[in-house]
Amino acid sequence: METLLSCVEPVVVVTNVANSLFDTAMLMVVYGRLNETSHGNSDETQKEAARFYMIYNMIYSLAPLLSTVPLGKLADRRGQKILVVVPLVGYLLGRSLLLFTEVFQLPVSVMYGSAIINGLTGGFPAYWSGINAIAALRSGTEKRSLRLNMLSVTSGMAGLLGSIVSGHFFLLKVQNQDGLLLIIICLSLYTISLLYSATILRYPAVPPTSPAPAERPMTGRSKYSTEVILLFICYILYDFSVTGGANVVSLFVLKPPLSWDSVWVGYGKAASYVLFLTSFLGVLIFSRWMSDTSLVLMGIISNTIGFTTMAFVTRTPLYFVARSLMMFSCIPLPTIRAQLSKEMDKGSYGSIFAWLQSIMALTDVIATVVFNNIYPATLEWYSGFSLLLAAAISLISLTPIVVYSCKQSRESYNEVPGLDSAQTLGTVECPERPVKL
Repeated sequence: METLLSCVEPVVVVTNVANSLFDTAMLMVVYGRLNETSHGNSDETQKEAARFYMIYNMIYSLAPLLSTVPLGKLADRRGQKILVVVPLVGYLLGRSLLLFTEVFQLPVSVMYGSAIINGLTGGFPAYWSGINAIAALRSGTEKRSLRLNMLSVTSGMAGLLGSIVSGHFFLLKVQNQDGLLLIIICLSLYTISLLYSATILRYPAVPPTSPAPAERPMTGRSKYSTEVILLFICYILYDFSVTGGANVVSLFVLKPPLSWDSVWVGYGKAASYVLFLTSFLGVLIFSRWMSDTSLVLMGIISNTIGFTTMAFVTRTPLYFVARSLMMFSCIPLPTIRAQLSKEMDKGSYGSIFAWLQSIMALTDVIATVVFNNIYPATLEWYSGFSLLLAAAISLISLTPIVVYSCKQSRESYNEVPGLDSAQTLGTVECPERPVKL
């Protein structure tokens, strides 16, 4: 029982179901409201929606930069509970504004306030930093990559469940309004997750303070080694591609020729969450013969091919073909994150993961600004151009990981022979296994 109460998976499942319900609810509420103000002009609605999401995502990504790292440092001293509970409070308070926006027919700009509240309480960067820190503290070095991948697949499956039902719940009317029931269920789930993490979940003990640098034995690579920098560059470029492409796809499917309604939007999001499962299975199966680096390369290539195909989608079945080609696209981020964690002291997991998520948030802002400006500008010329750009950036992210692989190969002659971490993962008995989509 104690082991069950120590698992973060229940929090991840409930929170991610709520997140997927909220994403569908806000997209449909905002798009419907903007469609009314533009008098049904599809291109004008697309441009206004792109502008709204650009501002919303900028606030949502930038605001956590003020609070995530301080919360991470505080968590290293006081425990990881802070990194989980505080962001969940922000989720509940901030996303309640969607309920007021729908009930009182407030302007959609009110949702900028939601992004501010979420951000100032840490938002997703602080929340996911805490979840990853807890999982890393409770796993050994050999199992860590698999453990963090397992966390990602749990998150993805929860999002899949939420996406499948979200469109149907949106169509159920309460007081003759679409979406009201969906928003209420979403907020209820946030409340459950907050209460569970605050009162039931058992957190790992605060690790002892690491020895001073002069006392610390010189093992492993330097914190700022070339290898670590290369991993960071690959992580940032790949996240830039995934975030920018995902922002475009969410609007791309709403316009002709696809013209999806809330049900198909839910199915589309569900297809993106299935990628977490297929990516996990890829790690579980191929890690027996492939290194961590090879798995990352496979994931990048899969993502590149998928975005390229998505740029030419004209019918709904082809959309799902493009998604199927991205089946390994969720492998790179958690695998790189696990590799980076092996370079850290346990006592600094909270702050280091917070820094990583903050960099990721800043990358998301830049990607949002770039893609949400390029997409409206190229809409009349060629609406798939932004997706081809995302594919190109994804392909460029191969460069640092290839250089990293070459350096690893040269250094392997000086290391003790044996399997690398990914190959070791393939031999464990209990299967485990990034997005942001």
